[in-house]
Amino acid sequence: MNVKSLQNIAHQLWDKLLVIIGTLCVLLPTSPLNMQYTHRDSGVFLYMGWRILNRELPYRDVWDHKPPVIFYINAFGLAIMDGSRWGVWLLEILSLSIAVFVGFKIIRKSLGTSPAIFSTLLWLLTLMFVIQGGNLTTEYTLPLQFAALWLAKTTFEKPNFHYWRWFLIGLLGIIAFFTKQTTVGIWISIILFLVVYRVKLRQFKELIFEFLCFLGGVVAVCIGWILFFSLQSGLVQFWSAAFEYNFVYSSSNVSFLDRLKLVIVGISPLTQVGLLQLAGVGYLLGLLLIYFRRDVIRGWLPLLVIGLFDLPIELILISVSGKTYPHYYMTILPILALFAGITFWVILSSRFFSETPHTVKHVLTVGIIGVFLWTSFNQYRIQVTSFRNANRQHLIVEEIKLNTNPEETVLLWGAETTINYFSNRASPTRFVYQYPLYKQKYADEQMIIEFLDDIIHISPRLIIDTHNAKTPLYDFPIQTRAIQQRIAYLQCHYRKVDEILLEDWTVYDYMTGDCAP
Repeated sequence: MNVKSLQNIAHQLWDKLLVIIGTLCVLLPTSPLNMQYTHRDSGVFLYMGWRILNRELPYRDVWDHKPPVIFYINAFGLAIMDGSRWGVWLLEILSLSIAVFVGFKIIRKSLGTSPAIFSTLLWLLTLMFVIQGGNLTTEYTLPLQFAALWLAKTTFEKPNFHYWRWFLIGLLGIIAFFTKQTTVGIWISIILFLVVYRVKLRQFKELIFEFLCFLGGVVAVCIGWILFFSLQSGLVQFWSAAFEYNFVYSSSNVSFLDRLKLVIVGISPLTQVGLLQLAGVGYLLGLLLIYFRRDVIRGWLPLLVIGLFDLPIELILISVSGKTYPHYYMTILPILALFAGITFWVILSSRFFSETPHTVKHVLTVGIIGVFLWTSFNQYRIQVTSFRNANRQHLIVEEIKLNTNPEETVLLWGAETTINYFSNRASPTRFVYQYPLYKQKYADEQMIIEFLDDIIHISPRLIIDTHNAKTPLYDFPIQTRAIQQRIAYLQCHYRKVDEILLEDWTVYDYMTGDCAP
């Protein structure tokens, strides 16, 4: 093989290598090599995937308030590696690789290679600060978001014979919705741009057809999930957990402005390597380009306008729950990457850089990348260490395995479903964590009695009080005679065990007796 052939191979593969290296750098710290155990949300999804493989149905047999896609991703990941979390991690690798590759291609085609490299590097480095251990809903919607942007861009570039693209855009959007409801900002922005674009041209017939095609993709997936849960007698539970609970969860007394203040306060992880700052500059530059240099940006004007719509929409959607967990901000990364790319494009298009020799440009590019990597290294190392801290759960898991048999159930009273999964001990009730039973305006007497009856009838070997302030043991917000009778039964049949030490948790062991509910 001659030098020219090697150069051709390198030219064809360098962007793929960039994707692989970038993806691995982000996800290796969250792999089982470094992070043997996971955080709470990921633990719930892994547990749900495990129970799906044991022929249980989300919501009907295991309660959680996320839409169903994340559970079946975890079930598939566990299935392909014989129950090992490595399978789920490999799906994370695949998902993020697709997101990086498509995002890079979008920005490269619109703005050029150097802006694409810089913006991709920045959003991947930023992802480290919001990924929170990985295997989260917003992580799996990243490839869907980038794919929707790609389809929208190519659709407006080639307006003929594109109705199937609108169907695909709708399909991707509803899949994202059924992964997490608040990840649909890009699809809202695309539809807004479509309406503005067609109305401006007075092309109402085309607008109707395109919207119907988009709606066709949405309806197809909705009907699929409705039929799926209906045929397994789980539709009511699906609606209650994935929608009714979330309505209650997000309908707090916090005002809209207070919610936005919380979002702004929590946005600091996006500033760690400068992504938010550069994207903010790019947003302003985008507005100026539309008004003063529209002829220069005509090729990627639709993408720019969609981005201008999307940034405030994403902030509003992030604020819906009134919480500001770092992983919520993953949904905004695609648009921040676009605007950071615009900032780099404007800089590199300036007279200074346009007259600079290519060799100097390449040296500057490598140098800037080196500066970003060097200044981020210490923060990266801190994140790697923080992920490793999840391994402290090892002693708890091993102690539970030592004191119970695999066929016995264990109830974690609180929100520690992760322990159920890693100890391979099923919960005796579908309420594997008890937040819904303590949620005002959602919990009712029937729900609490169902939970207590499950414990009474199945008799878990251990009840472990994790002393979660949100779920005090037996102290439900609703107290009736029927509930109190069942609590008295459990208090009679479960005694505190001092021999089993699980950090500061309290362990109760089952004992036979003559108590009756």
